[in-house]
Amino acid sequence: MRASAVAVARDGERARRGWRRHLEGWEPGLVAVFIAGSAAILAVPRPVEPAELPLPLADARALARVQDADITRAREAERLGLDAEVRELGSAIRAFGLVDADAAHTEAELLAARARVIDAVGPALAQGDEAVLRLRAYQLRSFVREVRRLEATGEASDELRELGGDFPGLLRRSAWLRRGESGQRGDGSKARHVAVDGTVLGVLFKKRWNAIVGIQRDPFTPSLDEERALFKFLLSYPLVAARSAQDLPAPPADEAAARLAQAGGAGARSAAAALRAAEAERAEERYRLKKIDELAALDPSYPRQLARGVALYRLGSFMQAAEAFRSHLDQHPDGAYTLRAQNYLRAALERAREEQF
Repeated sequence: MRASAVAVARDGERARRGWRRHLEGWEPGLVAVFIAGSAAILAVPRPVEPAELPLPLADARALARVQDADITRAREAERLGLDAEVRELGSAIRAFGLVDADAAHTEAELLAARARVIDAVGPALAQGDEAVLRLRAYQLRSFVREVRRLEATGEASDELRELGGDFPGLLRRSAWLRRGESGQRGDGSKARHVAVDGTVLGVLFKKRWNAIVGIQRDPFTPSLDEERALFKFLLSYPLVAARSAQDLPAPPADEAAARLAQAGGAGARSAAAALRAAEAERAEERYRLKKIDELAALDPSYPRQLARGVALYRLGSFMQAAEAFRSHLDQHPDGAYTLRAQNYLRAALERAREEQF
């Protein structure tokens, strides 16, 4: 009986030594994350790839109130007219837009156009914030109308350039203006689709307008729900997504792929294209990480750590992703995202463990 107990103890000690042997050489941070997350691993049924990024939720009723207020102000500007000082500000903004839209403009030309805007701001604001808000609402309505005209015709009007500068170029560079998504038109030409909805168009316009005029205060700044709508769009359609994979150079660290590309051939081209596509995806996730932090600074209710974990996982930074998911669970042990964060954590820990063997 005593010999059997000794044998069991020896077997147990060998098992413990064997378990420790697998931890030898692990980075201390990874060990800490793995041990801290072990309870979650046991508690959830299976790992789930972090494929779904949490998006901010804007209050539709709050957005509708903002849009109604802008519509009312635009109609008042049309019905009542605008003071001469306010009209001068509007003309200065349009002149700035034309210079900004001209790819050949010089820095001196842009600075001169901006100086005219700044000179007009003070006299316009002297007429009251509401008078200037009516100007902005009137120009916003015209801007949205011209964007829809661009969508319908494919041509950017002078008025769109006046009010949006190089916004048509931004649409194309960002892949926010696409061809062929809505079928064929009656004349046989392919339809165009602007991915930006009316709410986001409004927020983008207001932010640019405020930056040009130099006003960053209430009641001119977008509401929190407007910001949420904008960030939801930017997280779904990152600006860097417009950078075609074909336009990105192959990562210089991959010398073997570079040699393949120089050698030519379909296989080489495919390998280089795959590398460029992968780098484009990484650029998107780095952009998302930046926007996640910006959104969380505006909206403390947004699950920042959960979102960061998803982006980091997509970047292949599995240990950092696990730390982010663990942090989310520490801050929110119960909530709408708890089970999702636990499953994501398990997936990140398992991927981090695989990298060590």
